[in-house]
Amino acid sequence: MKSKFFAFFTVTLVLCGAVFGIYWKFVRMSQYPVFIESFDHGVLTVDSTQTTGSDNKYRVWWERDETITININPERTADSYYNLKKLTVNGVDVTKQVSMLQYRTPVTEKLTILAFFEKGTPPESFIEEEKANKVTATAPAITKAFDNKYVGAYAAYDIEDPSVFHDEATGYYYCFGSDNVVVKSKDLVNWSGRTTYFNTPEGATTNAIMDFTQFESVRKWASEHGYSSAYNTSDSKSDRTPLAPDIVKIGTVYYLYFSLSKQTGANESAIFVVKTTNLEASITQKKWIDGGMVICSCGNHGGTQKTTDANGVTVDTNVNTHYDPANAVHPSVMFDGTNLYMVYGGYYGSRDINGGIYLLQLDTGTGLLKAGSAINTAGEKIGTLHGSDAKPAGTLLAKPGRPTSLSAASSSLISAADLIHNKATGYYYLFTTYGVSDTNYNIRVARSSSITGPYTDFAGNLMNDATGNQYDKGYMLMGGYNFTSSSAGCVSYTDVGRASIGSPKIIKASNGTYLIASQSQLYYKVGSEILTGSVIAEREEIVMKTEPSLEIRELVWDNTGWPLALAEMFSGKLATKGVETEDMLGIWDLLVFDSSCDRKDYKAVARNASQRISIFSNAVITSTDIEKNTELNTTGLLRKESDYFKLTIDGVEYKLHPRYMWDWELGEGSLILTGIGADGSTVWAKKNFSSTTGVYTDAFYYLYNKCDDATKLTIDAKVKKISANPTQNHVDTLSRSIIKHLITQASTQKTSPAA
Repeated sequence: MKSKFFAFFTVTLVLCGAVFGIYWKFVRMSQYPVFIESFDHGVLTVDSTQTTGSDNKYRVWWERDETITININPERTADSYYNLKKLTVNGVDVTKQVSMLQYRTPVTEKLTILAFFEKGTPPESFIEEEKANKVTATAPAITKAFDNKYVGAYAAYDIEDPSVFHDEATGYYYCFGSDNVVVKSKDLVNWSGRTTYFNTPEGATTNAIMDFTQFESVRKWASEHGYSSAYNTSDSKSDRTPLAPDIVKIGTVYYLYFSLSKQTGANESAIFVVKTTNLEASITQKKWIDGGMVICSCGNHGGTQKTTDANGVTVDTNVNTHYDPANAVHPSVMFDGTNLYMVYGGYYGSRDINGGIYLLQLDTGTGLLKAGSAINTAGEKIGTLHGSDAKPAGTLLAKPGRPTSLSAASSSLISAADLIHNKATGYYYLFTTYGVSDTNYNIRVARSSSITGPYTDFAGNLMNDATGNQYDKGYMLMGGYNFTSSSAGCVSYTDVGRASIGSPKIIKASNGTYLIASQSQLYYKVGSEILTGSVIAEREEIVMKTEPSLEIRELVWDNTGWPLALAEMFSGKLATKGVETEDMLGIWDLLVFDSSCDRKDYKAVARNASQRISIFSNAVITSTDIEKNTELNTTGLLRKESDYFKLTIDGVEYKLHPRYMWDWELGEGSLILTGIGADGSTVWAKKNFSSTTGVYTDAFYYLYNKCDDATKLTIDAKVKKISANPTQNHVDTLSRSIIKHLITQASTQKTSPAA
């Protein structure tokens, strides 16, 4: 037996050695390690994907005989200005070979690259440039696109589960939220008239709850589900606050839908509808017509379950089971001009599986379930206890499975959905919320050519398939984030950002533009503790709030019909297209939202920190592109909403849509990118105008290498004058001149007889 084992072990060892030998010969022997290190106030980068700071080092493998480019970025501010002192490669001083803070060398052996920096005196041109940046912090084209005197509040505070509805009768946008709150606005930016939409019980200490006696259908349901007779003096928000309202108008009648849930951690819930023909009067006077209960779910109920004990004996165990497959919460209604539909559902359902998102068809005359609809009868029955008649759950649209890293009790992580039909793309879009409020809410999207589904994500995953890891499903539109740098260093975003973005509601403006309303929370650090809340005054006076707040963003649609949320919140002015190519040059703070976010820090405040990239460092720009006006042209980079340019980031090709926007965080014009990757991930990026980020030259050299030899000689003469001590302004000026040359060159080639 031992000899057989020894023989097996020997054969295995030989095979492993052979595999390793083949790997080393054909893989590692064709690559060499490059060790990169910098000291004292400088950063080295390789193709903008690897970065190191002071007294740090890293290693990358590089193909043999391939040329490596090292970007050298000394720290440069008016008070802390550094120059390159020495650059060595394998101990050899190559400082004189550095041009425009870049060094290039073929990789023929192991390389050890060391950079040393020394403090210097900033030239007057640098100081003037930094002063200018601190004053305006905007590129010229952005200043033209926006009035810098315009400063609007970014949204309404303390609005959870927002539903925004435009009433043509009054001209106002009304935003209804959970906890019995409603506000209104003329421009989706400045909100006022904060009040309740339902009566609160007499003697109540909070307006967040509602008086059940005003609606017979609510009173009856509450009585059946064990509410005490003293309900109208209770201040318990967990079971007496209207949740996730939504509103639609059909003809002259407004239908307001809302849900109630008796307790957290269960699906003992119901959805009701009330009506009015005068929305403003009903809000002001708290007078609505009771339309009835649309649907209810029965919640937790005791029972027995067969289990096996330690001795293998089957026994009956008392358990609490989620009886119904769905949870009657979060109604969202859609009227297509003929038919009325409602999606609903979310946390908690049958056993340890998420309740899921369901579709129902409603009667346009009553607002209740439409009799005989195949959509309604497609699902299981719910609401079979407490004297309520059985109701159909409807058609299942989305029910992802439980992540293996989470317990059964934490498995219900999809809720708060919205459904729209975009006639331009031909698809129905299901916007859903993943995660838990106050922690890791994020918004995901799936689509279908039929309202009943099946709905699939970017990768083709079926949303109604409850198997597998739910975090692998759904195209992630946006989630928590923070930008790590800002314009001119005015504000550091390192410890400030948005968290828990969820509860989407799509708004379609009269001009056809789509916007998305959602809830989110500001987070920032106090010491090492992460806090969430809302800003209500100047940034220096951040005040904590316990509830999420409303934010609104503009949506654009890519050329394959997927929505993209713009990186800045809506400021009252739509994002401006026609971005000039020269404005794209420079440093960007970039965020990547990846759908596969089954992270170990599930309980933490979810956020994505930005990385820094330099545009055109690895974009594909050709003469053909210029002729087709898809990437470079004389009038702008973007003219149609579906236009985009491509950029490869960390091996993933993204289609990026640039826009001029207002930066709500800094109160100034800004330039942003929103894009979708070939892998289904999305990106946001914001132009960084700071002079404190070092001098980046990779964009310059990328464009330089596209020039003919004669043009390169002309540029070389200019480079020689500034090579030892360039500023970012020097580099960008040269880059813009190259772009103009390429445009002229492409135009000449197109009109020449040979063409």
